[in-house]
Amino acid sequence: MPATKSSSSHSAPVVEHIFWLRVENAARQYGFVLLVLVLLAGFCGLFSKGIFSNGSAVNSTHSLKVDYERFGRNQSDMDLKITLNAPPGERYTVTFGGQFMDAFEINALYPQPWRSSSHNGEMTLEFHDQPEGGAHALWLSVQPRHSGKVISTLQVNQQPAVSLTQFVYP
Repeated sequence: MPATKSSSSHSAPVVEHIFWLRVENAARQYGFVLLVLVLLAGFCGLFSKGIFSNGSAVNSTHSLKVDYERFGRNQSDMDLKITLNAPPGERYTVTFGGQFMDAFEINALYPQPWRSSSHNGEMTLEFHDQPEGGAHALWLSVQPRHSGKVISTLQVNQQPAVSLTQFVYP
């Protein structure tokens, strides 16, 4: 038996607004392209490790070079490689300044320093026994403590410092 309509209820057509139909059409057309662009940016390292994330900085005397990651994620490891020219037979110090100590926790450091100290938000590592002199490398694995923009400085033996700008995503 077919249902009958009551005389009090009547069906009204759906009111369509042309503005919202155009918004939906644009979202459908451009949303896929935007999604693909975000995925490609992620694959290339815009949000973490990758081509866009790899950075390198050299001081004005070319005695210090730092290879680092420009972009990282909070609570994920980030790597730094510091290459420096040390005088033969002498000790050398590496000083981390700027926001480095507040922004990062050091998980691994190789080679181990002979002595380390911290003063006024800066950390100084002292290395000895470099009889051959020349280029030396220092590897660090750090973990960001919070998200945001971090500006750090690295300096060797009171020579000109290198400034690093990194961005940590949440």
